Parts: sequence; C-alpha cells; structure tokens
Amino acid sequence: MPDLRELGLTEEAAPQVDWDAPEAGKTPPPVFPGLYKLLFSLPEDKSTWFDAVERETIKGKPESKRKFLELTYTPIIVADGQGRPLANEDGTPIQMGPQRVNTYMSPKMHIHQFAELLRACGVRIEGSFLAEIEVTVAQMNNKATFDAELIWRCYFKSTDTTYSTAPRKKQGELPWPRTSDGNFELMVKNPATGESAYGYLEVARARLPQVAGEGGQ
Repeated sequence: MPDLRELGLTEEAAPQVDWDAPEAGKTPPPVFPGLYKLLFSLPEDKSTWFDAVERETIKGKPESKRKFLELTYTPIIVADGQGRPLANEDGTPIQMGPQRVNTYMSPKMHIHQFAELLRACGVRIEGSFLAEIEVTVAQMNNKATFDAELIWRCYFKSTDTTYSTAPRKKQGELPWPRTSDGNFELMVKNPATGESAYGYLEVARARLPQVAGEGGQ
C-alpha cells in the first residue's frame, strides 16, 4: 500500500462536504410546489394497484373502524400550471413516487379522494364503484390527465415531526421554511437533531379543470 503522502494529491482531490446532507441517493424533488398537469399512471405490477385500509368512522372510537378501498398510482408530470411542457433534463418523463387515494369519507365530506381523482380526470362511475373501478382505472392508465396541486412533505422519524409546504395544523404539521425572498427552502432541517432532508413530492389534491380566465399556478 503506497504512502498517502506519495500519491501526489491536492486538496481538490477531497473537497469539503456538507456533513448534514441527506443520505446518498436521495435527491431533491423534481419540481417546486404548485399547480401542475399530471398524466394518470399505474405501477407495472398490477397486484400493487389496490389495497384495503382501515379508518375510524367515528373519531376516537377504534371499534368503529371499517375497511375502505385504496389505490396506489404513480403520476407523470407533463406540464406546469401555465401549460408549458415539462420533462427531466435528459428528456425522460418526470415520474412521481407512489401516491395513494382511498374511499374513506368523514361526515363532513361529500366526495372521497378516490372519486375526486376520477372526476378531475373527467371520469364518473354511476353504478357499483367496486364492480367497475378495476376496469375503469385500467382504461385511464397513461391516457387520462388531470390538474393537481403538488406539495412537499418531510417526516423526521427520530422526533416524530412532519414539515409541509401546506401543513395540516390539526395534525401537528409544521410549515416549511422559506428564504428571505419568500420562496421555499430546498431542504428542511430538524432543529432538534440538526438532520436535513428534502421533501417528498405529493399530490395534495386533484382539481377540476380550470375555466379560461381563472388564475394559474
């Protein structure tokens, strides 16, 4: 083994690093929070499309839990809020990570997340939802588009703390930090531990197509 001093290295061979940076392989979200047009897309493995999730139908009463249908989809970002096409630097589609919607409805809700997504895509199911949904989403796959509000969310397991660009205050989420000019910081730091992380890009809600003249992103 050669002596380290004999390798002829300069300081440029080992540049300074950010020791609080996220783990290798974790990258920043492909876009900033805002309104975008998405292409509805499903995972290649059909067995991962549907699942059953339990929710309390009466808050605070575990015995009221019921099962609801959940869908996992992986949408593709095709344009920004102004309709300008978007893609990765190499020209490949911007595929988002797994997103989930389900059929749970609280007493105050008139439509569940799953149906809201379908409606945003211009799809309505008039008959049995369970009987028709599998064929319906298969027909929508990589064809239907919809407008959606995208946000960043980051969860620190070490302190059970969540930061979001659209925080749900009733659930204890904290607001994402901003720069001096009002834009969102690219990373969020957990003040209790000093660890930093990027946010996970999420669909906050699917939106009905906007009428001409309405505000954009």
